[in-house]
Amino acid sequence: MKNLKISIVTILLIFATVSCEDYLAPSPLSFFTPENIYVDRAGMETVLVTLRRGLRNEYYGDHKLMCIENYGAETAICTGENQEIHNWNIQVTPTSSGSPTLIRNFFVLAYEQIRNANTIISRIDEPSWESEADKNAILAEAYFHRAYWYYRLVNQFGDVPFLNKEYNTPKIDYVTHSRQTILDKIQSDLEFSVNWLPRDVNQGKVNRGAGYHLLTKVYLANCQFQKAVEAASTVIDGGDFKLMTERFGLYASDPKYNLIYDLHQVENKSLAENKEGILVAQDKFGTPGASTNGTNTMRDYLPFWSHASYLKDPDGLMGMIQPNFDPQLVAFGRGVGIVKPSPYSNFEIWSNYGSDLRRDTVVNWMSRAKILYNNPESKYFGTPVQIQFSNPRDTLRSYYEWPAYKLYVKNEPTVGQPIGGNGDWYIFRLAETYLLRAEAYCWLNDFENAAADINKIRARANASLITAGQASIEYVLDERVRELFAEEPRKTELTRIAFIMARLNLRGYSLDNFADKNYWYDRQMEKNLYNKGFEWGANAYEISSYHVLWPIPQDVIDANTGNVINQNRHYPGFENNITPLTVISDE
Repeated sequence: MKNLKISIVTILLIFATVSCEDYLAPSPLSFFTPENIYVDRAGMETVLVTLRRGLRNEYYGDHKLMCIENYGAETAICTGENQEIHNWNIQVTPTSSGSPTLIRNFFVLAYEQIRNANTIISRIDEPSWESEADKNAILAEAYFHRAYWYYRLVNQFGDVPFLNKEYNTPKIDYVTHSRQTILDKIQSDLEFSVNWLPRDVNQGKVNRGAGYHLLTKVYLANCQFQKAVEAASTVIDGGDFKLMTERFGLYASDPKYNLIYDLHQVENKSLAENKEGILVAQDKFGTPGASTNGTNTMRDYLPFWSHASYLKDPDGLMGMIQPNFDPQLVAFGRGVGIVKPSPYSNFEIWSNYGSDLRRDTVVNWMSRAKILYNNPESKYFGTPVQIQFSNPRDTLRSYYEWPAYKLYVKNEPTVGQPIGGNGDWYIFRLAETYLLRAEAYCWLNDFENAAADINKIRARANASLITAGQASIEYVLDERVRELFAEEPRKTELTRIAFIMARLNLRGYSLDNFADKNYWYDRQMEKNLYNKGFEWGANAYEISSYHVLWPIPQDVIDANTGNVINQNRHYPGFENNITPLTVISDE
């Protein structure tokens, strides 16, 4: 009981969670005590299970954390009226409520997982290990998980505190470490990890390929581009993974579908024959620990086409209703338009897409022409929606296209409206490894090899191939959207690229004025709807250059009464900052 109380107090002081109920809800690790857990490899594996489950928390449930990655990038905007994020200048602050708390939720989740990893790292010498290899394999995965979350934190929040060990007593004097210092540390940790992570493991566990994939991203962030090429090549050429180029899985014998469809069906993602998935979140219905809420992909990403007051027929009457088992509702899913793809991700990158299967409108892509009036009282029942008769404001949320092959996840019969059921989800996939290596080649001005890697992905999708003259960082970003929409943490990767450009003083960018001028913001202005006069209710779609970094939650800063956790520039509290640490210790 003493250990439980200490754990809860520590959570309060470090993470300042949302409510009294959250404060008092002990995490699984609250019950992990030295005398019953940290005595052998099996005990350490129990903690690793918690860490593996934590990887999936971004991908499941309504308003999943991956939504905020798209709001914060050029790929999508948020729609809705219930304090959703429209005007970042007003709504995204250190004390934000409503949907902007997704930003805070990510910060809390990341540090919870870092705390879990640190329990293993700090106690690694307590068990009697059968071999040094056994010990190092456990330590390697703990380092991977800590590096995974710090990689995300430094590309969302910049400078943050680095927790290098487990704390068993309340600590209220954390200090911010520089982003560069943290990147150097997790690079060193991952360089150790890849030597000890297992090559062949069941999906859901962390393997050596996942270690090298993450290390590739860290090398890129550290501008070590040749090392990034080498790390990615270890995954691509190592023999454990390969791009899927032939039909496979549950629907392989059905000629109605195609390879891209096969690749993204939740039933196929963890199959032994699927060699493309490097790290896959496990959430099959009925399995221990499965998310009770499922993916919610159809609710979050699909338009709110079924809303009774939105899409009007040519007579100005209600064109849509929401019967529980309307065939169209079952076939599409019931979306509410939380994540609306931007014109860039829904149209610009698909201009002249030709025979690209990722935009195939027969089975893979849902075009707007397939949305039919479903109100039997309308004389236009069963005919395509004519959008010119609806309020333009309504079309922002209720009438757009979407990649159904990725986002349609069948609900179990016991679940109500079709919003996206349980199923496995890619975290790392070999297609991204190719695109990471292509990016590294672009930084090295090796556009021939960059184009070759991009063409591996495009050829598999039956898309036209590109030339070396077309390869660029921008083309890689475009291809990432075509291939990885709803999979990649887009804000994280775009901010990482913005930091690289600033560090290398490319295109007029610099770390000295990063909050005021950066590639992330300029790309938003070029590709998205922000600052262009679009409004939703009382809120215009507005964003500023300093939103390249999210605000550190104010309650976390306030709870740290013994020292200063820095705030990012242009947010309230920045004036209290001190110089971030550049040395990591156990203090």
